[in-house]
Amino acid sequence: MRRLCDCVLLWVYVLVWCVALSAGQGENSDVRRILNRFPRYHVLTLEERNDDARTFIRAHFPKHNPSIVHADFDGDGHPDYAVLLKDKKSGTTKFVISLCPGDTECKTVHEVDVTPSAGAVYIRPVRIGSRVSQTDAIETNDYPSPVRLSSPGIELTYFEQAKMIYYWNKKHKKIEGIQTAD
Repeated sequence: MRRLCDCVLLWVYVLVWCVALSAGQGENSDVRRILNRFPRYHVLTLEERNDDARTFIRAHFPKHNPSIVHADFDGDGHPDYAVLLKDKKSGTTKFVISLCPGDTECKTVHEVDVTPSAGAVYIRPVRIGSRVSQTDAIETNDYPSPVRLSSPGIELTYFEQAKMIYYWNKKHKKIEGIQTAD
């Protein structure tokens, strides 16, 4: 009986490992397809950040890739991507959001040049249900109303400078951003 139990546990372990491996390969292939749309670009690495940002990221997000967020941003049931990309030759750095419907290629729907802050920028997911509102430091009469996220958002942080939250606006069917800190 003990031997049968050990065999079953081994098979369960192998099955879980295979599922995890195939999920990771699917994610990598999606990122490669996004990179194909940006020749000469690569995913911004931790080593390309400045010392302070790199130390902060290692201390606070040790298991999180600070250049990739993978979640269903538009609520269609298919995971999408937000990535930080850097041109190998020019150094141009972009924050890109791509929506990936299950039956077609990923489509870039939002792009921001973050080159001046490339050494200090990172991204992370924002949970569904989070309430985001514009920082009071921005002087304008047209403050957008606070938003409660109905799908995951993306926080783009310019280390010790500013934070933007990007989210899917269901009504306008597009990605929008709110500066939440500076």
